[in-house]
Amino acid sequence: MDLVSGGSLETLLGDYGRLPPAYAAEVLDQLLAALSHIHGAGVVHRDVKPANMLLEPSPVGAPHVRLADFGIALGDDGMRFTTTGFTVGTPGYLAPEVLDWNRPGPRQDLYAAGMVGWRMLTGAGDPEPRQRVGAPPAGVPPRLWAVVAWLCAADPARRPDGTDAARRALAACGLELRFPVRTLDGEPLQIFDQLGPPPRA
Repeated sequence: MDLVSGGSLETLLGDYGRLPPAYAAEVLDQLLAALSHIHGAGVVHRDVKPANMLLEPSPVGAPHVRLADFGIALGDDGMRFTTTGFTVGTPGYLAPEVLDWNRPGPRQDLYAAGMVGWRMLTGAGDPEPRQRVGAPPAGVPPRLWAVVAWLCAADPARRPDGTDAARRALAACGLELRFPVRTLDGEPLQIFDQLGPPPRA
């Protein structure tokens, strides 16, 4: 994997708190696109969260998301990509069926993606296990919030049947991301290089 030096979505949330709805929708769409490739390869990530979503630096705030950390990913054959440790995910992003010890599946990742959306739109910290989505915060379009709530449905059968359905619903929200991106307070949103230039030989 290429070196990604813009920090993570967790870093961005720590810097700015709530993100503009159009920005959150774009980040969520890129996450779902990544999951589409992963699920198409027969893999469940199982640890989708802001800290595992790496960003490219951008002075105008343009998001370019890379999903990382496949340490507990699960293949179609039921085999993990790594065999050490006992971690099965991060509690607030684990779907209810996983907390109930049911077999992991792609809709587990959709639930986690929804919780990432919830964090971006609320500015809250990590969700609690079985977090209630609640009503949309002020300024969040109801259609966008409905997509997040759909992804976060407690019953996996009530979630989208795949990433494509969720991405179509996001596109139907009609949100346009404009540059340079500004926060809800009107300040420039920038993704800073967290590593700096490499040392000279």
